[in-house]
Amino acid sequence: MISRCPFPKRAYSFILGAVVLNPSVLLDRGTHNVCSGAEPLPVEQAGDYFVNFVLDEIESARKKLPQITRAAEVAADRIVSGDGELLSAGDQSFSLEPVWRAGGIAFSRQYKPDKQAAAAAVPEPNGEIPYYRTKEFVEHFTVQAAKSNDVVLLGYENENEERLHLASHVERLLGDGALVVFFGSQARARQLEQTFGRQGNLIFITHDVPDGGIIDVPGRPEKICSGRSIANRLYLWTFEAELISAFMRRGKVPGILLSVTYESPQVWNIPLLNSYKFIPAFNVTPVKKGVFGDTYLGHLRRIVSGIVPEQRSQFRKAAQWLAEAARTKHKTFALLIHGLDPNGLPGDPGLFKVHSEGNAHYPQLDDEIGKDDVALFVGYNWYPPALADTVDRAGGKQILCFTLVQEVPPKPAVYGEAGELLHPTSFDQLPQGENRIYIDLKFAQYNAVLKIPDYPVPALETSSFAEDVVYWHLVADTVELLGAVEK
Repeated sequence: MISRCPFPKRAYSFILGAVVLNPSVLLDRGTHNVCSGAEPLPVEQAGDYFVNFVLDEIESARKKLPQITRAAEVAADRIVSGDGELLSAGDQSFSLEPVWRAGGIAFSRQYKPDKQAAAAAVPEPNGEIPYYRTKEFVEHFTVQAAKSNDVVLLGYENENEERLHLASHVERLLGDGALVVFFGSQARARQLEQTFGRQGNLIFITHDVPDGGIIDVPGRPEKICSGRSIANRLYLWTFEAELISAFMRRGKVPGILLSVTYESPQVWNIPLLNSYKFIPAFNVTPVKKGVFGDTYLGHLRRIVSGIVPEQRSQFRKAAQWLAEAARTKHKTFALLIHGLDPNGLPGDPGLFKVHSEGNAHYPQLDDEIGKDDVALFVGYNWYPPALADTVDRAGGKQILCFTLVQEVPPKPAVYGEAGELLHPTSFDQLPQGENRIYIDLKFAQYNAVLKIPDYPVPALETSSFAEDVVYWHLVADTVELLGAVEK
């Protein structure tokens, strides 16, 4: 067993703005060593433990790069030599990660054996509805059956969904002859191996993050903050980094999705969506194994470690607003864009009514929010003025979390019902008021960070990691404050 890093076991209460140390917030890391060279944050708030957890997982993924690269090599062989498809499967949060994400691989498709999304999708009326919500998107990016030359990335961010559906998914996919790459816990991988035996078509990329929450806060019987959702996603995107380089070692440059910020509408992407998986017009410079994965993890570490230190006052004030709303029976809303779907997720204490949309249009909030209610927007790289106006009219408060850009795009992006998007380079450019807090998510301004030789657009997304760090940090801080008052 690897010993734990000797972090101080401390909780923090806020009394009239002062910080009072109390011994008890713990990070449940099982056999993990949370000091694994990731330069953890000094712990001042409960949410800091989640940041340190993510930094620790980044280093754990780095140690597993050889294993991840071997899996990518097998997958690349199947796709390139056998003209296979790259599919993703599992619960909605995990399976949509590599599909239609800025910086993702354009030919990833979602495997849905019981495909019902097409019936729910709607045709696009004059471009007013984003492409990803149309019937055409569902038809292109969703498949109901895997083929023997396909590679399926399988994982679950919600362990309850995993218990219900994992075995049947694996059985069906192996029966189809597909190559299955499972992302999940070591314990679940052992169960799969006991059920299906060792098979060449079943590869495991695993972590040791426990189910449920990972942080203990005084006064709360259950641990909070899901760790496995972000761990599964971390290994998935590291795998994708190595998959890109595996393609390049075979003389292929994969089609990488262009961020909507670069081009609106997404004209450049249309051939990628409908015609081919690899881009024939660029030279291919081979990349050594492990380089892309290590580079991507380095970017994530820099982003995750940079969110909190310069914004502690914003985090503290935001948690105070949320805790006060809970104590006074006011409503709190979580308005989410990418990444986490906390509804029913083990480790989430249920502080918020959650609205999760792929754009900034939340018309239902007009009829739901009232005076002194709080809306937490954890978004992308733009300011949602319509949403902020809704909160202002109701007399509510808003915590707006998105990333500032360094360079304004040459022309504004237009995004469905949200219309033209405003990309600020400074929060000073935006409306100021006592009812508004801004937090910079610090991720890459147009999401992707990985520079591919000879290719003009960066790859691999970073937003969902920053968004999860901010969400769980605020959840932990709020629960901590509520527990301190109850004492």
